[in-house]
Amino acid sequence: PSHVLSEASSVVVFAMRMLKGSIESPCEEVVTNQNLTLYQELDRISYSLGCFFEERGYGAATIPAYSPVEMTSETKGFVGVVSLRHVAQAAGLGTLGKNNLLLTRELGPRVRLGGVVTTAPIDHDESCTEDFCVDCEACIAACPVDALSRPGKTHTGRCVRQVLPYGLSGLIKYLTEGLDGNKEEMKESFKDANFWNIYQSLQLGLQYGCHACINACPIGSETS
Repeated sequence: PSHVLSEASSVVVFAMRMLKGSIESPCEEVVTNQNLTLYQELDRISYSLGCFFEERGYGAATIPAYSPVEMTSETKGFVGVVSLRHVAQAAGLGTLGKNNLLLTRELGPRVRLGGVVTTAPIDHDESCTEDFCVDCEACIAACPVDALSRPGKTHTGRCVRQVLPYGLSGLIKYLTEGLDGNKEEMKESFKDANFWNIYQSLQLGLQYGCHACINACPIGSETS
């Protein structure tokens, strides 16, 4: 990842557990709160690691755990600065499951990742070669928008509309529909709960609202 830090020689990646109760909760606010808390903690730890390296004379740069991301016509906001799930697999933390997420032995896919790029010469860990996936395809069956029907790929267009209901596509859809009405209809539309959720997301950042493929995974479900 020399595009992040010139003369980069290592990437340090780590995982934090997701609370099973939170991601299974039917309460949207609870799910969002965990996402916010996790990503803030991942970024905090990444920053602390970066300070650790720089205090010892090495260069370091944090990798955004979630956002910001590159918003271009090529990436459409779906690509991170560094693919932490692939780095995590290379570092031996787990393997990729059929839901195309990192699958760990202890927690299955119920983790989020953080990382730091550094110039420090670090002996690398061995890649994970064991496949933890039990090939049950429960994640594929659980997906409400059939986004995992292509082996090894996620249909991002379908997935993003489900996991980010108040994201860019939701905002465009809402404003497009609202602009078709007269002034009074538009005023009423701005009192709608969907509009207020879009407004709230602009302050909190876009947060995932769907964990169906994660919740369906049997790996780590008893220990998480």
